[in-house]
Amino acid sequence: MTLRGDGAGPQSYESAERKAFTAVSWNAPTSVLAGRLAQAPTLKDIPGTLFLAGGAPVTAKGAPIAGIGVAGAPSGDLDEKFAQAGVAALAN
Repeated sequence: MTLRGDGAGPQSYESAERKAFTAVSWNAPTSVLAGRLAQAPTLKDIPGTLFLAGGAPVTAKGAPIAGIGVAGAPSGDLDEKFAQAGVAALAN
């Protein structure tokens, strides 16, 4: 599903999609994964990934089943906050 807020830039859709893909692929928030680039810089070369804050995995019984990606907020911290809120809403 895609939701787009008024004023979101044209790059936001693809960024959010790639953040969600990255989060579900590694079962970790993209902010955490971004920190791993120092030890494994070639991770960013995997097609379809984006290692910027704003992606969060959705899990069932500990296994990743989907990802939520948010882009377009004034900062990655806010993108991630909103992604985590989406994960929490799905858990309820």
